[in-house]
Amino acid sequence: MDDTVGALARSTAAERLPAGTEALLSALLTGSGELLLCSTGFDGDLGERVTRPDTAVADLDAVPTGAVLGGGPVARVVVLARTVTDLRRAVTLHTLLPKAARVTVAVADTPPLRHAPLASPSPHANWRTLQDWRIGRVGDRSWTVEARFTAPMQAGQVLIAAARAFTPGRPDTMPQPVAALAGAGAAHWRPADPNATLADVDGPVPPRHAAPGCDLALRTVDAGSREWTDPDVPAIERPGPAATSWTRLGRPGGHRLSADLDLSGPSAVPPVDERSVNPTGFAAAPELGVARLTQREGRWQVVLDGVGMVAFAASGCVTDADVARLRPLRGITVEWRPAHTGPVAAARVVTGLAAAGVPLSGPAVPVWAAPLLGERLTGLVQDVRPEDLADDFRRQEHSIALRRCALRVHGNRARWAEFALRAGLPAAAPPRVSVLLATRRPHMVGFALSQVARQRGVDLELVLALHGVPADLPEVADAVARFPHPVTVYEADPGLPFGAVLNGAAARASGAFLSKMDDDDWYGPDHLADLHLAHLYTGADLTGAPAEIVYLEQIDTTVQRRWNTETWQDFVAGGTLFLPRNVFEGVGGFRPVGLTEDGQLLEAVRQAGGRIYQAHGFGYILRRQTSSGHTWKAPVTTFLDHRTVRQWRGFHAGRLMEPGTGPGTEPGTEPGAPR
Repeated sequence: MDDTVGALARSTAAERLPAGTEALLSALLTGSGELLLCSTGFDGDLGERVTRPDTAVADLDAVPTGAVLGGGPVARVVVLARTVTDLRRAVTLHTLLPKAARVTVAVADTPPLRHAPLASPSPHANWRTLQDWRIGRVGDRSWTVEARFTAPMQAGQVLIAAARAFTPGRPDTMPQPVAALAGAGAAHWRPADPNATLADVDGPVPPRHAAPGCDLALRTVDAGSREWTDPDVPAIERPGPAATSWTRLGRPGGHRLSADLDLSGPSAVPPVDERSVNPTGFAAAPELGVARLTQREGRWQVVLDGVGMVAFAASGCVTDADVARLRPLRGITVEWRPAHTGPVAAARVVTGLAAAGVPLSGPAVPVWAAPLLGERLTGLVQDVRPEDLADDFRRQEHSIALRRCALRVHGNRARWAEFALRAGLPAAAPPRVSVLLATRRPHMVGFALSQVARQRGVDLELVLALHGVPADLPEVADAVARFPHPVTVYEADPGLPFGAVLNGAAARASGAFLSKMDDDDWYGPDHLADLHLAHLYTGADLTGAPAEIVYLEQIDTTVQRRWNTETWQDFVAGGTLFLPRNVFEGVGGFRPVGLTEDGQLLEAVRQAGGRIYQAHGFGYILRRQTSSGHTWKAPVTTFLDHRTVRQWRGFHAGRLMEPGTGPGTEPGTEPGAPR
């Protein structure tokens, strides 16, 4: 066993408790006074490890949702989460926590690259009684956030603030409908939603001030559960945490239980919390080989060369800490076996890994799992070839296809949109994306509009800024007439600097998001949808892609450049900027200059405290012409240095670009393009 595998084995989550948890728990239990210890993410009760007589212990993954824990105020509340993913699930249950003058929130297992939880308290009225706010680190992987007040404070508010500190970026936006949750384990279905209403497992839903308590309820049920008693609230029923285990389904009478469970589609699987389990940190050049996802000791585990790297929770929940340990792997082969915690848990592990972009492969997906994964994800897992994982380029294409599918089918937002649709509730309109496209080259307009027209998965409009180009030129007018989406044509003064032209285009846009596209680059059909998805799973203020794939027109060569993708960066390619309108307006838009207007916008976002996220680079190809044909005067040798990892003779578009699926997808197809 090499050193890397050995190190991973020593830090594995396969042990019952993550390394350092005993020391963390000991530190949390110091002091005197009545204490309520709430845990989440730990299979099994931590109660046997607590010997203090004045300490009550509650497992938030198992407690009923209908009553506050501990009754009245207590001296101290401690929330101990195994991982950040588990902590975010606890946020949904924050109203169960009592008041306390001292509140501590701790995470036992955080990935090495996760930053310190630098929290800013919320504007809750009782924060004025805050006396002390401390952040501490215990060992290498554990963090604590502690707040002391001069009077008892709602412990749940401290939990919310701490969880936001562990998940930086713009606040979570929870999908409609407003939800009520009832039953043990129900928070798995709506993680990180402080606006959820909690109810008894059989109802009714408590009302809100001057409003109904929710639009739609979800309750977890088990054998012997009573009927839902709230006639005014539609309720979705899902099996409780242990209802779908193979042990239970396989015992006498289990066939009757399985007949009552709807396992016919992805909606039977708890959703992925995309803000904690997502492609962030994907390794384009992995250090280790292909591991196995298999059953050991009644759990799904990832095993490499006989060494257990990760043991997943009995529920099948994949956490951010699990994903971080698996990043060095080239891929994982799924060994489908029924001898595990059940079909739902099995599908949940696979969907979580897919959402994180972990390259998965395996034999034919069994009939009990395929409906839970969904047709598209099933095909992606079972149809990949070994050589696809062996090649870095094709491996990343496979990872991107997996993460797209899993996040769009099994993400939290997608799951609740499906629930709302089934309940007949109004569907929220998707946010509009306004593409800002400025050009001074009339012969490129047809090609540029074809790249925008290819986009799918977003509600799209185009603002075409003609920089000194008359709109009535035949080649321009014809291209605009054929464009299939709403379009606004803006004739800008040729004397204006390029940044001012783009600002004029932004002023004419109506979308909630703005995205800049260039007139000579190639864009895959999911380019905008991927950037919007990255915005959702990161909370970034600005997202974009790197210029990873470059077509060098002078020498008719395509190159791949080495970039760290799916990570926080200070810079993204200027032709891929994607940001909410309020961020754009908050930093003043583009600087009115003729060069580096993209870089100036990025710097303005950084200086304003915004965060920039660089997604994958496989949906964008930068065209580099002769220096005289572009505002960027970089010589061709700039793209042929040590950062170049691969070259192709001619134009090379990977599978994700879907070449040939629309007009203008190959070089030379645009009217009058330089060659």
